[in-house]
Formats: sequence, structure tokens, C-alpha cells
Amino acid sequence: MSNDLVQLARSLQFDALDTAWGQAVREPDGKEAARYATVIDILCDGDMASRALGMATAMISALAGRNETQAAIEFGFRVMRKSAHNDALAKTIAGLIDTRWGDENWLPVLKTRAGLDAAASVGSLVEFDRLRRFTRGHVVYHAAGWGEGAIEDFDATTQDVTVQFATGRREAFPLDTLLSRFKALDEQDLRAMKLQRMDVLRAEAEKQPALLLRRAAVLYRGTIGSQEIKKELSPSVVSEKDWPNFWKRAKTDAAKDPWLKVEGSTTRPVFVMRDKPVSLVAEAEIALGHQNDFGGRIGCLREYLARTEEAEVKNQILELATKVVEQAIAEKKATHAHILDGILFLEENGHRASVPAAQELKALLVKDDGSLRPAAIDRLATQASREHAITLLPQALGDNWADQCAVILTEWPNSVVERVVEKLVQHGHGLLCLPHWERVAPYPKRYPLLTYLLGKLWSDGVFAEAENAPRPVAVGRVLLHLARILNEDRKKNQMHSRLLGRLASLLTGKRGILPRAMDGISRDDLSQYIGIVKRSGDDFTTEISLTVERAVAAMYPDLHAKPELPFWEKDHIYSTREGLRRIKDEYRVLVEEKIPANSKAIGAAASLGDLSENSEWESAMEEQRNLTGRAQDMDAQIRSARLIEEQDVPADRVAPGTKVTVTDNASGRTISYRVLGPWDVVDDHTVNYMAPIVQGLLGLQVGAVGEMPAPEGAIAVTVTSIERIV
Repeated sequence: MSNDLVQLARSLQFDALDTAWGQAVREPDGKEAARYATVIDILCDGDMASRALGMATAMISALAGRNETQAAIEFGFRVMRKSAHNDALAKTIAGLIDTRWGDENWLPVLKTRAGLDAAASVGSLVEFDRLRRFTRGHVVYHAAGWGEGAIEDFDATTQDVTVQFATGRREAFPLDTLLSRFKALDEQDLRAMKLQRMDVLRAEAEKQPALLLRRAAVLYRGTIGSQEIKKELSPSVVSEKDWPNFWKRAKTDAAKDPWLKVEGSTTRPVFVMRDKPVSLVAEAEIALGHQNDFGGRIGCLREYLARTEEAEVKNQILELATKVVEQAIAEKKATHAHILDGILFLEENGHRASVPAAQELKALLVKDDGSLRPAAIDRLATQASREHAITLLPQALGDNWADQCAVILTEWPNSVVERVVEKLVQHGHGLLCLPHWERVAPYPKRYPLLTYLLGKLWSDGVFAEAENAPRPVAVGRVLLHLARILNEDRKKNQMHSRLLGRLASLLTGKRGILPRAMDGISRDDLSQYIGIVKRSGDDFTTEISLTVERAVAAMYPDLHAKPELPFWEKDHIYSTREGLRRIKDEYRVLVEEKIPANSKAIGAAASLGDLSENSEWESAMEEQRNLTGRAQDMDAQIRSARLIEEQDVPADRVAPGTKVTVTDNASGRTISYRVLGPWDVVDDHTVNYMAPIVQGLLGLQVGAVGEMPAPEGAIAVTVTSIERIV
């Protein structure tokens, strides 16, 4: 309401101002007293003191009636300094002074000095207002050396005033000395706030940096440069560490502040306080001059439009935006993305440009050869613009827009792929998304959002009539894998955390993909589900874990029994006889040859003299530490070793002692490995069963899908054959 009052006063809309002021008088707010006073200032500056006096008198009575005595007094003093006063107002303020400070020992002293005890004149009240600023709680300033200090005590008997200075000194002065040599600081003065309200200043540094610049500028008669600003604010308000970030935000905020004019260069700006604030539209025009490109101008106009709720001001800003957009269209210097941003900004707010948005969208997305570059959509400045652009795809691309968009579904950026899918479904083209299931299902880590969206389409029945629709158990397995992947990343990836919540709802909520997938599920498939949940960790989503556990309890309760660990998961190292012989031979050479030879080298080096500068001795000692450490490790490994030949090696599962052949689900490439122990790896087709490359395959049967690491991320493979080789 107070902002409306100020604007009505500036625009001289007196009828509306009277109505709004009457509403404010009925519901006065002491926190808004400074803004009420701004209205009175505007009227007095316009030679309307009589109108201002009537309005002020009503507001002072209203504030006093609400027990807002301090606010009423401050408002009254402000009004009198603008020469809007009469005897009645003076008597009212004098009475409020007695009410507010009647218990203070300094009141009789100051009233006598001001002449207020004799008569409640405007002159005596103005003098009292000056004197009261030298009482407890106020801040004074001494330019010649003492600096700033807060008044702690006022002795009415001796008329001595005690001041606690920012330097740490505490001193008592005669009141006359204080009045003649010190300046009373307003509570909004930067120096006073540093002593008494540092928390407010630091909050302003974070949220209103331009206001902090204004406070500093006042100390320099309204004009302040970058060096003076840093002197006043760092490190007292803003730490040295935080200064670069603050300074960047402050310059940006100052360019939009209606009270500040920015002069000088970008590297050495000078900030000048204006006598009166410019209008929001005029301010927007000024701010546009600080933008170097069209994209920056549109971003600037978006910000200014968001700063007002007035329809007329909004319309003026949009008219300004229309001029900026049309100029860019005519000059043809801006990028298609920036021009589209401007056109969409106008359309989002009910205005139109001479060029349709769909035309610019086509220019942005379609290459010279007719193919699409979907990633270009992210060049638009806001998410709202990107989503708006997706609604225009049919107009931009023509009748076959759906085929063009669907065939490259995996290339749309995460910012809009969900909107693209929704658009396809909305127009009855949801089945065009189905072929991508086979492409993304093996790689949920690469396509997390699209995997979720395709699962949602399956759940919604979009693929129900398709012959090649994935089976429920396969959909459930892929989405469980996706949930495991998202759970691993959720603490460091906010998008994955949000997507995990949506996926959990899709799997266990009303759509209930998991219950449908586990309806009549085989024992082996459910066992795979259990394995995925177990690999997901103890912090896995509870709803998903419980849903799987309930299905196990209902259909295959024996799966809950703790299974016998396969031999390769026990605390031993498994090797063939030949591999064990190799490590024992290596151990014998180490103990019988290398360590004794090293001992001789140490003795020979020691015989050379001063060990402090004997590099041969230091080198030999370092080698001794390495050799003995290696010998201890090898001894422990040999003691832990067990022969693969003596284990019950399964012929139908991937295990140490088998040869496995797998097929890459994406490329179709086939490769075979001999899975043996760590001392058996003698060629490229033999792998250590403890190596990451086969960890995702151990225990799988023919036909099962597992994961193998690759430079570009885990790849899905199918086990095509298993052969026992020991």
C-alpha cells in the first residue's frame, strides 16, 4: 500500500491518493512511517503544504491511537522539517514527547535547553529533535579523531554524556562539548549501523547490494567511486574473500536501482545519487543502455516486468520490449535464439511481433540439410521460453513434425524432452516413442529421464496395442536398475534426486508398475529383482524395497533364506595349480635371491662412510623396505590360496574356472573370456575373476543380461554360452 501511496503522490493522482491515504489512516503501520513521510515530502516539494499538513495530522493521530508513539513522533518531526505544520500539530507532538520519554531523566534537561518547557513552538520542537539525538542509544561522530561512538549514559545532574567508541575507548564528555564538537548520526547512517545493526548491513550485502552502495554514497555527498566503496564496506561488512562476488552483484543491482546513476567505466564505475528516483520504465530504458547484446536486453526487460504489478506500467515495458524486438528483427544482427526469446517474451505477455515465433523456431532448429538440431533449444534464455517453443513444433515443422521429433527423441536435451513426449502423446503420436525403448533400456544411466518417460508411457497404456511392446517383467527390471542408478547419484545430483522420487511413485504408486511386473513372475526373474535391490544399498527407497519383499514373501518365500555364498565370494584367493606354482616361484626368487642380494648391497654401501650423505645406502634401504613388504604380502596371499580345481565349479553359471561368451546388446559384438585367478592371467582372453570387467557377470546363466565397464560407461551384455574349463 505504501508503495502505491508514493506513486500516486508522484503522479499527482489526488483523488486516488486521498482514498488510499484514508485507508492507510484506518489501518496505520508504524513500520511504514518513513514512506508516509515520503508522500508528505513529495507534496511539500510541489508547493502543496496545506494538503500535506491535513494528511499528516490525520496520520499522526492514527499512529498515536495505535500506540505507535515513536513512529508518530518521528513522522511529526519529518513533517515539521518540511514546513508543513501549525500550532495544533506542535502541541500534539509535544504531548507525545511527554508520553514517550516522560520517565527519562534527561527529558527535563533537554526540554529546558530547547525552550520546550516554556512553549510548544515549532522552533523548540525542532531543537528538541536535535538534542534528543545525544541521548542513550544514539550514535555520534567526531571527525577529528574519536570517530563513531554509541552513547551509553546521560547524567542529568552533571549533564555529562558517556560514549563507547568503535575503537574500544569509553569516555565521558560534557553535553556542551558533545553538542559543539560531535555530529549526531541518523540511525540509517552507515557508520551508525556498523555499530548497532551490522546484521542488517550484512543482509543487505546479500540481498540488496545497491541499497548498501547508496548508504556509502551518502557519506561522500552522493558521489562515490569503487575505491571509496571498498574502504567503507570491506572488511567491516563484506569479507575480503566474499568481496569479488559482492562487487559483481552490486554493480548489476546498481544499474537497476532508481536512485543511482552509474557513470565512469565498467572497471571503475562511479555511483551518483539522484535527487529523485526515475520511473520504472525510465529506469528500464537506462538499464537497456548497459546491455551489450539483444539477449541481455530481453533478459533485462524480463526482470523489469517482474518488478511491477501495475497493468499500465507492465504495458509500457512491453511496448518498450516490442520496439527492441522489432529493431533486432529489422537489423538481422541478433541470433535466431535471441530473437525467438524476444518474440516468445512478447507472446507470453499477450503481445505480438511482426515475425511469428514458429518461423524463428524453425530457423533455430532446422539445419541447411533439413535435419534437426534439438540441442539448440537450450540456447533460449529461460525454461518458460523453451517449453513455450515446444508447443510451437507443429507450426514450425509442418505436417510431419511428429516423425521428425520422434526419430531423434534421444537427442532432445533434458530441459525439454518431457515436453516433447507430452506433445507427441497429446497429438496421438505416442507410439512413435516405442522404438526408443530398445535403444535406452540397456543404458538407463545414459538416458535416465527418457527411460523414466518411456516407462510412464508403458504404464499409461500408450504402448498397449503394439505387438513389440516390452513385457511387464522387462519394464520392471529396467526401471529398478534406473532406481538403483539414481539412488547412487541422488546426494550429488539434485535432478536425479527429484527423478528418483517420481520413479518411486511410478513403480509403487497408483500406476503400480512393480506389482504389475511381478504378477506371475518367475522365480529367476524375481531373484534378479532382489539382486538389484540389494545392490542399491541400505539407503534405497523404502517403498520399492518393501514392494519387492512383499512379492517374495507371497510367491517364493525361500528366496528370503540366506543363500550359501558361491565359493568365489569367500575370503580366499582362488587360482589354478599352474597359477599357484607361478606365484610360489616368484616368492622363492624374492626370498632366496633378491632379499639376500639387497642385504649385501646395504653392507657394501655402509662401508663407504658417512651415511648422512650416502645415496647408495639410502637407495638400498628403500629397496629393502619394498622387497620385505612385497614378501609379506605374497606370503599372506599364498596362505589364503585355494585351488579352483578343488571347488564345485558350476557348468551353467559364470564362475572362476569357466569360459564365458557375451554379446554387446547395442553393437552385437561377441567376445569370450577365460575366468580364472589373479596369477593365471597370461593373455588378453584370460581375466582375473576379481577384476571389474567380470564382476557384473559372475553367477549369471546363459540368456541373462549383465553389465560390463567401458570407457563411455557401463554397457549391457547378454551371456550367450558358458563352458567349464577346469
